[in-house]
Amino acid sequence: MMCRKVLPCVRIWSDKCSSKYGRRRPFILAGSLMISVAVTIIGFSADIGYLLGDADEDHRNFKGT
Repeated sequence: MMCRKVLPCVRIWSDKCSSKYGRRRPFILAGSLMISVAVTIIGFSADIGYLLGDADEDHRNFKGT
């Protein structure tokens, strides 16, 4: 749902961008960095939850194969 609102804005901004690196490259780099941070946060979400006060009985232990 956010793509319907965010992507048109990013397209307009990138069309008006006059960076020395081009119109699209700064947006591709920024998007890649934000996705990398988000994936890292998702990977450490259990640890972050524990640091923010999540009790041991509030989460499940994964017993996968």
